[in-house]
Amino acid sequence: MNTGKKINAKARVQITVEVDASAWGDDCTIGQLYKQAAESGWATIYNTLTQAKVPHRIIGEPKVIGVLTEAS
Repeated sequence: MNTGKKINAKARVQITVEVDASAWGDDCTIGQLYKQAAESGWATIYNTLTQAKVPHRIIGEPKVIGVLTEAS
């Protein structure tokens, strides 16, 4: 039944986002690459949302899902 009253409501949405991370040189170990890629991805999302003044909370740990290499 609709009584015609207005209500205030808030919703919370949780999403999954993928971002590309920076490039690394030949002297970087795989361990360093994974650690730095995770940190870079997290920082990209955090800084973007913070600069846009979007209230947010990052939930969970970043997960590196792929690494592309090129032979030189």
